Amino acid sequence: MLPTAQLLHLQASEPRLTFAFSQALMVPVLIVFVVFAFKLVQRWMDGRQKAESEKIRLLEEALNNPSVDRATVEQLADRLTGRSAAARGGLGGFSRLIFSCGWLAFLGGLALWLFPPDRDPDWKTGAIWLAVVGFALLTYPFAIREVEQRRERT
Repeated sequence: MLPTAQLLHLQASEPRLTFAFSQALMVPVLIVFVVFAFKLVQRWMDGRQKAESEKIRLLEEALNNPSVDRATVEQLADRLTGRSAAARGGLGGFSRLIFSCGWLAFLGGLALWLFPPDRDPDWKTGAIWLAVVGFALLTYPFAIREVEQRRERT
């Protein structure tokens, strides 16, 4: 059996050895992880590019087909050019966010106005303002879309 002084010395030096070993081991592990992540992203991007080019080739073939009607040709052309939903008359991503925030604010304002958590009249005033701002945000995307459609007509 080892004397206590030597046993304490071994226990004290062991964590430093473990830390140095784990630190030396982390560099190759980190390199392997970075290379693996790079190859994974590269394969994903290559597959995505290949699928996109195949889709474009099929769309071009469909556009060149003389038996396709006008509405289908317009839809295929929109897909091929990448026109957004807002350009086709739908709500885009930012407009959907504004619409959702407006909807939540409008309903929240109405709920606070009808069921205030306190009998204080300031709650009702704030709730009415919240509902008005929510309604404004709710109608904003439709107003912008209407203005853009009128601008295209003129």
